[in-house]
Amino acid sequence: MPFALVERSRTIAMSAHQANPITFTLDPRLDQAATESATAWESAARAARVDRTAAWLAQRLNDPEGTADLAGSIDRLLAAEDGEELIQARAELAELIEGSDDPLAERLWESIRDYAAEHDDGETLASATAQLAAIAEDQGDLLGAAEHHIAFLNWRRGPGRVSDPEDVQTSFDEVIRLAELDGEPQAAALFAFRQANFTRLVDADDSRTTEGDWESAPGPYGSWS
Repeated sequence: MPFALVERSRTIAMSAHQANPITFTLDPRLDQAATESATAWESAARAARVDRTAAWLAQRLNDPEGTADLAGSIDRLLAAEDGEELIQARAELAELIEGSDDPLAERLWESIRDYAAEHDDGETLASATAQLAAIAEDQGDLLGAAEHHIAFLNWRRGPGRVSDPEDVQTSFDEVIRLAELDGEPQAAALFAFRQANFTRLVDADDSRTTEGDWESAPGPYGSWS
C-alpha cells in the first residue's frame, strides 16, 4: 500500500536554506531532474557522470571546495546495487546537502520514505518523516510539516504495521506543536487528546502501541487544511 500524504497545491518561495539561485548552470537536465524525483535525478546523474554531477552540486551549494566529498557520496549512490544499499546512499547524500539544497534533499528523503513504507520499515519511515517535516517547516509550511507526521501516524495504524512507541509519541508531539504555531488550537487539542489515549495504552503495556491500530474508531487522522 503506498504511503500517501495529504496532497495540496502550494507554492514555496526560495529561502536561505535552499539551493542558491544562479544564472548559469553546469547541467540544466540535472536542475530539472532535481525537482522531479530521486530516480529521475539519479538517471540524469549517470548520464552526466560523477565528476560533472559533483561539480554541478557543489555549484548549487556554493561550495566549490566540497566537490571531492560530494563525488564520493554520488559515486556510492550511483553504484548501489540493491534497495537497502541505495536507500543508505540516498540518506548519506541527503544529510550532506540538507539545509543548502533542500529541493534535492527533499526528493531523496521522499524516496526513502516511500521505500520504508513499502517495506514496513517503521524506524526508517519515522526518520524520513522527521527530515521531510523539518524541511517543510524551514520553508514556512507548518501545515505541510504536520501532514508528514499525520501520514506517519496513519501508516502506523495500518494492520501489521510496527514501530517504536516513541516514534508515535514524537509525531504526536510535532503535530501538536505545529498546530499551535499555525494558530490551530482546536487541532492541537484534538491531537493532544489522541496522544493522551495512546500514552495510557503505553502505560498499560498494550500491544497496540507497537503494532496495529490503537484507536477504537476507524478512519484516518485528518489535518486542519
